[in-house]
Amino acid sequence: MDARNSSGKWFAGTSSSASQGGTHEDVDHGSAAYFRHAQCVIPGCLALALAACALPPTSAAPPSTSTYAISECPAATFDAFIERFGREISFQELTTADPLIVERCDGAAEPEPRRVVEKVALADVVWPVMPRLDLLNPGGRAYDIIRIAGGGMEVQVRRPDTSDQQRYIFRQSPCWQLQRVVDESV
Repeated sequence: MDARNSSGKWFAGTSSSASQGGTHEDVDHGSAAYFRHAQCVIPGCLALALAACALPPTSAAPPSTSTYAISECPAATFDAFIERFGREISFQELTTADPLIVERCDGAAEPEPRRVVEKVALADVVWPVMPRLDLLNPGGRAYDIIRIAGGGMEVQVRRPDTSDQQRYIFRQSPCWQLQRVVDESV
């Protein structure tokens, strides 16, 4: 069915848009309204095309320890992990939280020593952060590995009959990672 719209222009079709006065055949391509419409649409399309081209590239960097799937973790068990952690400083750097939470006793505090908790950026951590466990005994130090609440593990390094005691707290996220060091030495 052919009909005229309210401005007297011819259009064809029986669709609801045609009966309401407009189809693509209804446009007078020589009018100023058409060019105003084109001036808005073309820059908008170009802006979208440029935005699509400017998407940030995906990173080729290796994933951090927090993005590993459990099957991709560098050590399958905590025993294998802690043995390597104590032996390799580069592995400590890879598997230590950033920031690392460090608790220590401030013996110079007045009127008495007090506990200090700091978040230490990985770049500021002194390496090695934990001593090699297999070399502790000749120095008179001992260690224990204890499972803690929430599935974490704690390595306690101590010199018997002294306040020289450090605790290293590890959690899986999803791989094992050193998250806290507690130095209880006075």
